[in-house]
Amino acid sequence: MKRQFLFLGFFFFSMAMIAQTTDPVIMQINGKDIKKSEFEYIYKKNNNEQVIDQKTLLEYVELFKNFKLKVAEAEAQGIDTTQAFLKELNEYRAQLAKPYISEMPIDEDLVKMLYERSKEFVEVSHLMLNIPKKKQNEEVGKPGPFFPADTLEVYKEADAIYKRILKGEKFEKLVQEFSNDERSRTAKQPGLLGWASIFQLPGALEDVMFNTPVGKVSRPVQSAFGYHLLKVNARQQDPGFLLNASHILIMVPQGADTVAVADAINKIDSIYQLAVNGEDFAELARQYSDDKGSGSRGGNLSWFGFGAMVPEFQNAVFALQNPGDISKPVRSQFGFHIIKLIDKKPIPSFEEKRAELISRIERSDRAMALNRPAIEKMKKNSGFSPNESAYKALMEKANTVYPTDEVFIAAFENDESVLFLAGNTPYRISDFIVYLKANPNSNFNRLSTAFLQEKLKSFEYKSLLSEEDRGLENRHPDFKNLMNEYRDGILLFEVSNNEVWDKASKDTTGLETYFSNNRADYAWEKPHFKGFVVHCKDEKAMKTMKKQIAKMSPEDAAKFLYATYVPDGGAANVRLERVLCTPGGNPFVDQYIFKTGTAAKPINNFPVTFVIGKMLNAPEEYTDVRGLVITDYQNYLENEWISTLNKKYPVIIYEDVVNSVK
Repeated sequence: MKRQFLFLGFFFFSMAMIAQTTDPVIMQINGKDIKKSEFEYIYKKNNNEQVIDQKTLLEYVELFKNFKLKVAEAEAQGIDTTQAFLKELNEYRAQLAKPYISEMPIDEDLVKMLYERSKEFVEVSHLMLNIPKKKQNEEVGKPGPFFPADTLEVYKEADAIYKRILKGEKFEKLVQEFSNDERSRTAKQPGLLGWASIFQLPGALEDVMFNTPVGKVSRPVQSAFGYHLLKVNARQQDPGFLLNASHILIMVPQGADTVAVADAINKIDSIYQLAVNGEDFAELARQYSDDKGSGSRGGNLSWFGFGAMVPEFQNAVFALQNPGDISKPVRSQFGFHIIKLIDKKPIPSFEEKRAELISRIERSDRAMALNRPAIEKMKKNSGFSPNESAYKALMEKANTVYPTDEVFIAAFENDESVLFLAGNTPYRISDFIVYLKANPNSNFNRLSTAFLQEKLKSFEYKSLLSEEDRGLENRHPDFKNLMNEYRDGILLFEVSNNEVWDKASKDTTGLETYFSNNRADYAWEKPHFKGFVVHCKDEKAMKTMKKQIAKMSPEDAAKFLYATYVPDGGAANVRLERVLCTPGGNPFVDQYIFKTGTAAKPINNFPVTFVIGKMLNAPEEYTDVRGLVITDYQNYLENEWISTLNKKYPVIIYEDVVNSVK
């Protein structure tokens, strides 16, 4: 036993040594280890061939050390704990994590299957049995919620009807007798839904529709509305191309009398003759079409594929062979159409359609199926472990109480039982209830147990994504380096702003002192004129102003003119322009002081101009060279600050590790 412990101790010590040599500490700042990998990442990024001002390794070590000293100071000041810092860092992390999370695998077979299905259209009829009326929501046409017990009798009834069909009874006759879908039950062909392809029916019904042979009726299949028997009447392959067409519509209301129909026929025939005789189709659409949406675009319906239009329109437009062809008037449920083919192109390839298909799947009831490979991978990565008894307790309650009901919520919202473990995080029943309260709706399930299963799966998925997100730094060194770089960058900006940049711009005393001590550094090569250009209403106003300010300094004169001639809330009678310039810097100063030209034109509403001020051979105060002084003062503060930080925080640099950097 002792030997075993010695072996284990040696093993873990050896592993620790391997980890240290794989990524050794390159320097220590204030007791905090900085790994070689972090230094190399920053060094290579900022010292590559594209960077003009490249540094030697030792120069960069000094820069990196000073950078980390500033970060240490920011941490000492608590900047890394402020709400503003955490908010900015979390927002950046969310953006940065997206491509890593989006790399999770999806069910490519599902996407390919739906692409292949999209090439086929199925004419389908159905017989639908709703849940009992006593369970119907008060909102018209919106069933549920309902429970497993509510569906049993409906399923038995649907199964009995299915068996009667197997014995030879006519599907259409049984639709008329039993179906709760009033619209299809009373159609000319009882039960007819029409032509359909992908995403036009719930996933379960779509699967049955594509897997049922022509002329056959499916077994009962459940949707959010009840049970359906589907009959496949016909199948048709997509013609293989998309169309761009325009149309002109003369509307005929449903049930219109013969006079109204005859009037519409005369009108559409007249427009058709104009079109085939060469009149501009787009102008005819703008002038006559009752479809105002497309009419404003010259009748254009943009690109569409087979199955997108009502049957009569579809048959007519796909019969057109060449761009420019115009159909004879055709009647649909909306009225009479004339259709012009604008262009046609092949249907997109799988590669071209893949992204669109994925987007549509993500908004459908197949979203969890699409993400199944990602879910399985994340469960494996996180060591996902469900607590079956907790799931069972929720499901049993959902047999009789709908999951969004207050009774259901009250039963579980304080339940701290673990629902599942993911990573090192226990996700509790109470956590699920919080999620359920925030996401109470479903477009796909109204059966209580199916709804609960949907919400549990989506909660698992969200939680697994959180675990995946939390583990990105461990699995992706580049992500870890980017996050460290951005974190330290925010801290560097904030602490530098506090200690140098903002401080320098606001420290007027410090700026004045620095300028006085370094006045020789700011000498001018040419004299400058410093003062004000004064624009006023007329010559009389100018004479009055000059007399009033004759004994004042330029600054006092400017303050007096502004206070006297620019009333609060009133119209200004003077306009002042501060200047500090050499010849060519201001046209009015050039005209009146340097005598080198004439101002092009007076200022609007202020046609008379004069100049007050003085000539300077050198700046007389720091504000005369404010930008330069602030920059130099910032550099001064920066150097003083770095010197202070080097004394304040202990620094250890491991030269052997530095020398190993490539």
